[in-house]
Amino acid sequence: MKAIFPGTASGIATKTRFHNMILLESQGHTLLLDGGEPLSTLLIRRETDLERIDGMVISHLHPDHAGSLPQLIQTLQISQRKRPFRVLMPSEGLVIYRKFLDMLYLFDRALPFPLELVGIDCAGAQKIGDFSLEFIQNRHLEALKKLAEEQGLLNTGQSYSFAVSCEGRRVVYSGDVKSALELIPLLNVPTDLLILEMAHFSPDEFRTLWEEAPPRKAVLTHFHPRLDISPEKLLQDIFMPYKDKVVFAQDGTEAVI
Repeated sequence: MKAIFPGTASGIATKTRFHNMILLESQGHTLLLDGGEPLSTLLIRRETDLERIDGMVISHLHPDHAGSLPQLIQTLQISQRKRPFRVLMPSEGLVIYRKFLDMLYLFDRALPFPLELVGIDCAGAQKIGDFSLEFIQNRHLEALKKLAEEQGLLNTGQSYSFAVSCEGRRVVYSGDVKSALELIPLLNVPTDLLILEMAHFSPDEFRTLWEEAPPRKAVLTHFHPRLDISPEKLLQDIFMPYKDKVVFAQDGTEAVI
């Protein structure tokens, strides 16, 4: 299995980094983990076989994680995809997102392939193709949930971290988290690769995380603009002890698992 990082910025793209997007490739199939813009463009430029993408997982509904989906669906429509495309996403957005796609003329009868939008369920494993997924809810949207409640909105703050298993390998993806230590329940199972965002918690927490539940390898991504250039130098005091096991992703980084 291989993890590919076409974009490695946080919610603010930079001159050197596109928005966050991750591809997992396994036995000729691809699973997308989140996707800001320009996901479709980068898939085409790297000559990704669009027919072999089994689906996409959206960890939460911020635009830099979910905003690429409508354009991706249109790209699959224009390319005349035939295979079903399955999307696991926070259930709080299912009805509204489907209506949004309808308004964009991406309704079912206009698509040459079955589109499945499915709510994330933490109660058991979910599948996309040969990829098996296990979810836990994290605290990334706690503050925004409170603001939404004050405004009378129905947002419930659904944000997830998850593990992906395939080919006998296990990958844990943080999504966006309030604390890196929220990932310990997922990392308590032996993990081949941790994909960890670096925009929303103190990097010092990495030491505690690694001591309590170390993965075999970690790729750091989703960098805030203050870490845009040479984050490995800016954070070397923290990460020097793990230099042989930690990769600081740049746009285009690939990691074999």
